[in-house]
Amino acid sequence: MIRLPRLLRRKHSAAQGHQSHSVRDYQALVRAKLKSLPHNPTLALAQAIGAPTMADFVSIGDGHVAVLRHHGLTDGMTVYDLGCGCGRTAQALRRAGWHGGYTGADVVQELIDELARQCPGYDVLLNVAPRIVAPDASLDIVFHWSVFTHLYPGESYLYTLDAFRALKPGGKMIFSFFELEEAEHDRVWNANLDHLRTGHPAEHLDAFLHRDWICRFARDAGFASPRFTDGHDDSDHPPFWQSLAILEKPA
Repeated sequence: MIRLPRLLRRKHSAAQGHQSHSVRDYQALVRAKLKSLPHNPTLALAQAIGAPTMADFVSIGDGHVAVLRHHGLTDGMTVYDLGCGCGRTAQALRRAGWHGGYTGADVVQELIDELARQCPGYDVLLNVAPRIVAPDASLDIVFHWSVFTHLYPGESYLYTLDAFRALKPGGKMIFSFFELEEAEHDRVWNANLDHLRTGHPAEHLDAFLHRDWICRFARDAGFASPRFTDGHDDSDHPPFWQSLAILEKPA
């Protein structure tokens, strides 16, 4: 199991420069939720990452684990949860009885503090740079849910490039994304248009990616051709709602 120095886990962001749009947006969102639910911070943090209720938080996390299992997660692997939030997937891995090396990274201190509280022994770190904080060829899986949905394409590419570096040969990056070709994502697109029409700012950026762009990112980084799953596909695991991309580093 990778053990990053505790000083690194807590202080890694100190010299990483000015805050990006995603850092500012999510710090503000999390703190607003905590202020709105002062007597239930656990629910506030769950809502900040998109789970209206704690039942939703649990069921969505269990779905994440089902996706990871389908794409090869086994005990003993070393995984990196990019945009780990307050531990929706981490807690689900614990419930599922998975044993392995887990590192979770996020841009909001309150979120990773909650993950550390819920999952003692898991490594967490605060990191605002577009990189994977892990040694070369050290990870079996890098996964992230609804992270590229809130980044500019160039930022998503930099994460893809660095994930390739950090993955072992045969390792995978598995992530979710919005695409205009997915009818279920129209409500996100239309909500963005409503914000633009009325001049009211959105809480955060909602970004869409085309599969051709992801294929370009994968090719330029060195991955094999990606595989994709539609958001409504329930053939091998519960439907994810967002589309999924699976990128594998050649063995």
